[in-house]
Amino acid sequence: MSNAEQLEWEARLGRPAAAAAFLAALLFLIALIVRQSIFEDRPNIRSGPDSLLSINDAPGTLIASASLQAVGGLLLAGVFLYLFRATAHRNPSMPQWFVYLIVGGPILYAIAQLVGAFDQIDLADKFAGQDYSFKDADPSESPNLRECPAIRGELGEACSEELARDNPNSVGLFIGLLGPVLLAFLFVMMPLRARRVGLLSPFMSILGILAGILLVLPVLPPVILQAFWLGAVGALFLGKWPGGRGPAWETGEALPWPSAAQRRGQAVPEPGEPADEADVEPDGSVESEPIPARPSSRKRKRKRR
Repeated sequence: MSNAEQLEWEARLGRPAAAAAFLAALLFLIALIVRQSIFEDRPNIRSGPDSLLSINDAPGTLIASASLQAVGGLLLAGVFLYLFRATAHRNPSMPQWFVYLIVGGPILYAIAQLVGAFDQIDLADKFAGQDYSFKDADPSESPNLRECPAIRGELGEACSEELARDNPNSVGLFIGLLGPVLLAFLFVMMPLRARRVGLLSPFMSILGILAGILLVLPVLPPVILQAFWLGAVGALFLGKWPGGRGPAWETGEALPWPSAAQRRGQAVPEPGEPADEADVEPDGSVESEPIPARPSSRKRKRKRR
């Protein structure tokens, strides 16, 4: 495909890809708000038991939140496919098997959200109904898990943790791990590859990488960072980037994203780069601007009285 044909394709599908990015960002934020609305702060009950009791009280709300996240995850396939094709045209050596991850990752992520929600609902029902026991628990443990079921205090927290570890749904656990890992891989690798050909700025590339890392290492909630990155990428696809997009978007070739100094026209010329035409003499020498003479200072003599 020629550069002209590629640029025509990018212009034609830029709007749908941007719409997918904006909608995915919105769905992720709404899903977070819906999920946070479930939880209550019950007195004398620790966070683990409190979360399970809250889910048991509002299972439909959790399913709604998971469904919104699942749809948002599916929309990411369109965002990454558009970015992949734009990147692959400028770097033909890019691995084509990325396409399978771009399609399969969001699908597995969506399935993981729904499977995880139903697993949590089942777990919450057992905990709230106190329909479980750990007869084989070590009696020397502190607290003694043989005294489960319990809801309040340290024992209630220990019971909820052990019940979560005792989850027999190995398939759900595998999908719940694989989906986010594949999606995190896309958030890391696609911005990195796009930056190398000049389609993303260094700042946008770093944000995408951080969003991917937070998917598998949830030190902080990743949703806000993901939504911000998706919103910025959507604006980039539409050509609404502050100061204009990099030249790679206009030429169809791999060109570095210009630095801030280059955008202002203040970049220092590289060795061998010609100076401005107005500063070049006919003999090839570069005209230097005259340095203004510094006015001499006059010392005033103080009149003696």
